[in-house]
Amino acid sequence: MMNKKILVVDDEINICRSIKACLQPEGYTVTSCLQADKAFSCLLDEFFDVAIIDIRLGKSSGIELFKQMLSENIATPVIFISGNASLNEAAQTLKLGAYDFIEKPFNVDKLLVTIKNCLDFQKLKTRVSNLEGAQQSELLGEHPLMDKLRLEISKVAKSDVAVLISGESGTGKELIAKQVHQQSKRSDHALVTVNCSAIPNDLIDSALFGHVKGAFTGADKHKKGFFETADKGTLFLDEIADMPLSSQSSLLRVLESNELQKVGSDKITKVDVRLLAASHKDLKAQIEQGLFREDLFYRINVIPIKSPSLRERSSDISLLVEHFIDIICQRNGMAIKTIDDNCNDILSQYAWPGNVRELLNAVERMIIMGGEHLTQIDIPEEIQNSKLKLALDDEQLSLKEFKQLMEREYLLKKIEQYNGNITEVAKSLMIDRTHLHKKLTQHGIKRHQSFD
Repeated sequence: MMNKKILVVDDEINICRSIKACLQPEGYTVTSCLQADKAFSCLLDEFFDVAIIDIRLGKSSGIELFKQMLSENIATPVIFISGNASLNEAAQTLKLGAYDFIEKPFNVDKLLVTIKNCLDFQKLKTRVSNLEGAQQSELLGEHPLMDKLRLEISKVAKSDVAVLISGESGTGKELIAKQVHQQSKRSDHALVTVNCSAIPNDLIDSALFGHVKGAFTGADKHKKGFFETADKGTLFLDEIADMPLSSQSSLLRVLESNELQKVGSDKITKVDVRLLAASHKDLKAQIEQGLFREDLFYRINVIPIKSPSLRERSSDISLLVEHFIDIICQRNGMAIKTIDDNCNDILSQYAWPGNVRELLNAVERMIIMGGEHLTQIDIPEEIQNSKLKLALDDEQLSLKEFKQLMEREYLLKKIEQYNGNITEVAKSLMIDRTHLHKKLTQHGIKRHQSFD
């Protein structure tokens, strides 16, 4: 249990000393607080593996301190202790989410076992969370580029070096970061993801490194930064190219020294964080334009990984479509829908400038708006129009092939316009139903619902 940090909060100094004397020989680092407000400041400033809190803290309440922790998303597990708490109070602590409750005077062995069980439980929770995340963030694909990517991830995950993930928007750079973290020795600790482009320039130092009360207007309390939240784990800085130059300098200092200063503080805080970064921009071009520090680039680009675009691995599109259909239908409580082969062909021919993210959105729209069997008419219009543009640009297409393609597209639009009513479609085309049915068969158009 070396390096595990325990916070003890009790208004009786002798109890604090007694617990410290029990835990230190076991390899724990123990911090004691006699007052709830000081304990809360400690929890905001520093990471603790477990907090041992007395329910009665003089005029204050350990339960109220726990509620403050919950309101600030401080995930430190809590073991409550008390010599005069009521059963209702003990039950309340467990209902709020405390790990356990121990009555005073407590047995030393019982306290040690409870702390060990609490740490083991937290470790198990993290592993389960990571396994669930791994299932959701699986890097699907059978293309050789994906095989290469998975091999690179497995190799780099074993080290602690910085990784720079490049690639177009929507290619799954965050999924790559999750996979690196989940396969690393830090997987029992947090992966903290930060979108640098979403944080205002004047707040990014505070967000990354934290601030103390009064550091600036609106800083009414101490606040941890993302680096401290990710201590012992992994910090993923997405869209790092959007970080202002002044913050890039601060980031470089932290990466080189593993030490930070909160905004408004002169106190040094040590951190142990593995950095992953990503950008869809060309950082070398950003350096030439004076928008990104060259020394920071070399610090974060120890191992480069490229996330391939969807058009580079278009053979994976049908596999991704089937996967998205399964998860979207399950999420929305629907029966799993089927998809026409021709529909998959059209989706595979599209360029997907928005990559996997755009494909996911398109499939979700098709599932929500389409029938039980998805066909070409369910494909979003902008994707179908893209196919027509490609046909017009295709110099190898014969006039007969072009006419057939245009006829097929026009029939699909008419069927969509009249909600699949074959009689109305035939009237609008000024042909009889029998002729229309022959045309539909000729073009391989299947009706996705029962018509008149």
